[in-house]
Amino acid sequence: MGVTEKFQDTLHAGHGGVDVDFWGSSREFATHCFEGCVHGTRIGFRHQGCRSRVGAQLVSDEQRTSPPYGDVVARWQGFEQVFSQNGYERGARPWPQGLPRGVAEPTPGLLELRGSSRPEVVLTASHAANHVRDGELKLADRGTGGLAILLAELTGCTALVAAGTAGDANYDDAHPLKDRLAGLRPAVVIDLHGMRSRSESDVDLGTGSGDVPAGLLDTLGRSDLRVTTNAVFGAMRSTTVTAYAQARGVPAVQVEVGAHLRPPSDASDDLRRLVTALVTAIESTASPDPSSALTAVPVAIASGLPLAVVHPDALAGLRGPVPVTVTADDRSVVAWAWSATAVGVPEEARGLSPGQIGVGRRLREKLDDASVLSLVVPRIVPLRTRAALARDLPAADEVHVSPGDLVAGIYLLVHDGVTAWVRAVPRAHVPTGQIRLGYQLRLLIASDSTADDGQVALVAATPAVTRREHRDSWLRRLGGATDTLAERLWRALFRAPEFAARIMQAHAGDDGAAVVSLHPAVFDRIGVEPGQQVLVRWGGREVAALAVADHDPPETGAPPDSIKRVQRVNRLWPHLPEGMSPHVVVRMSAQLRGDLGAPVATVVTVRRRLRPVLVRNLNSLVVPLASLVLAGAALPDPHWPTLGLGTALMSVFALARLRIPRPRRGARVDNGWVGELAGPEEISGTGLRR
Repeated sequence: MGVTEKFQDTLHAGHGGVDVDFWGSSREFATHCFEGCVHGTRIGFRHQGCRSRVGAQLVSDEQRTSPPYGDVVARWQGFEQVFSQNGYERGARPWPQGLPRGVAEPTPGLLELRGSSRPEVVLTASHAANHVRDGELKLADRGTGGLAILLAELTGCTALVAAGTAGDANYDDAHPLKDRLAGLRPAVVIDLHGMRSRSESDVDLGTGSGDVPAGLLDTLGRSDLRVTTNAVFGAMRSTTVTAYAQARGVPAVQVEVGAHLRPPSDASDDLRRLVTALVTAIESTASPDPSSALTAVPVAIASGLPLAVVHPDALAGLRGPVPVTVTADDRSVVAWAWSATAVGVPEEARGLSPGQIGVGRRLREKLDDASVLSLVVPRIVPLRTRAALARDLPAADEVHVSPGDLVAGIYLLVHDGVTAWVRAVPRAHVPTGQIRLGYQLRLLIASDSTADDGQVALVAATPAVTRREHRDSWLRRLGGATDTLAERLWRALFRAPEFAARIMQAHAGDDGAAVVSLHPAVFDRIGVEPGQQVLVRWGGREVAALAVADHDPPETGAPPDSIKRVQRVNRLWPHLPEGMSPHVVVRMSAQLRGDLGAPVATVVTVRRRLRPVLVRNLNSLVVPLASLVLAGAALPDPHWPTLGLGTALMSVFALARLRIPRPRRGARVDNGWVGELAGPEEISGTGLRR
């Protein structure tokens, strides 16, 4: 039935509206009643089978700027045009005008508006367009896509809307919306849906089986909306977006909005009332609780980085260090937080209450000695260590986690004062709540799965931890970028294998220099000689340093008290465990640790720097190559192509020794030896044959 076409002439003639009786199926009624939106005119539908009635309306340009619609409702209607294209059948570009400037499409059919002031609160609309579930078409929850973008614009949250993705994000186990949601690492998830009009409810909240944003539920409950809980759909199924977020420790709720509070309803006052209630609820959820303001307490701890001491409950049982964001007024600083129970924390900071925060000297300077601070702690996932499987060994910088605990990505591994940047790789063979580490990484962080403290944590640290502040001129930055590209090119040609090691305090006299002390056994492994340069990497930062042989390899165990008093930085420095091999320990100066922004004890990677090595070897070729060229020039009729080829070959052979070859992998079988062992049996190409 072409409802729009049938009444098009009548409507455009200027009539105020038309009522239509419809005798089709309820599904056809639901489809056609929303197709009757004609510019500036209302069509009312009555379904004679169930006597339902729906009013459909689009807002004209004049109505958008005049009562009773107002700007909020008009913007909602405008945003909804993105999803209503072609009858909500996956509207394609070009998008209608009027979308916020920041809307992007990270995955085809998935629209995203990154939040400005509250990016950690994510609004999702998984049914914004028609979608397919188990091979059957499911109609869109109309109005939810535009509502998500509108709320994100008003509150500064992040919106994630399925505008034309395959499948059903709220039903399928795997879906692009869920993948992107995991990548955003939200603090709160609000999943918007639509339900039919109900006399007893305007909004129904599905709480799932995990944590919920309690502030949002309380605020909506106090609004003038009729709010019910789990009366329509409880979001208990494990594949819902709400359950997906709750399984990863993120508070989430499914919000079902009645049809009378969503476009194309013409009840503008009700639409505005819904938006106001949701904005207030989101702001109460995302805004810091005034009671969470912390009183700053000065703490005397020597540290080259901003440092904070917090109540043990703030770090989920970790001793530290954990990168946190400390805010005073409009200024925020990333600091390394330690628990008040950590070894080395001064006595005056051990009795901190939950409403206090200890701040070191550098942190106080960056925050202008503010007395009231707020604290944002990143997501912390505690896990128990297990050895890696021999058939699936992780790489040096990898850890294997359960798919139900974490998504793939880079995390900060924290264990008893030691940190390391790792790449989490989900594996089905890892039990929930556990993590598989390679032997080297377990050694460097001293994690024993059989011990009582064999628990580690992966921290979803903010990129600001390792982001470099560009204070140099553009010319110096250009030179640095060129050097980095050249280094990667030389690395591809000559190889520069990495070596993971744990850092400790430098020798006396080396703290003011860009020097690292390596065990003598390490030089051959990474292809350098004492006195040459190496690159030390921690997270996203890399510094160049001079590598020298450690004349006094470190001893394991706790240093004497006299040394700890002299080296005040060791107050929070975990000592090397008994039995740790000295060749996996690198002595690093405080200057380099400050350039890296690394805490006192961490795992870094060391590799040779190739540019100085190449320059040194090219200098040694100047005399022989110049002699060859001069001798050729002295000939009566020099053959320059031959001289050029000879010069190039000499350079290649001279530099070939700098390349570190890869050893042959796999075992080579001596079939003759196998034949003698087996006797007179005939040897085949693949084994023994009688």
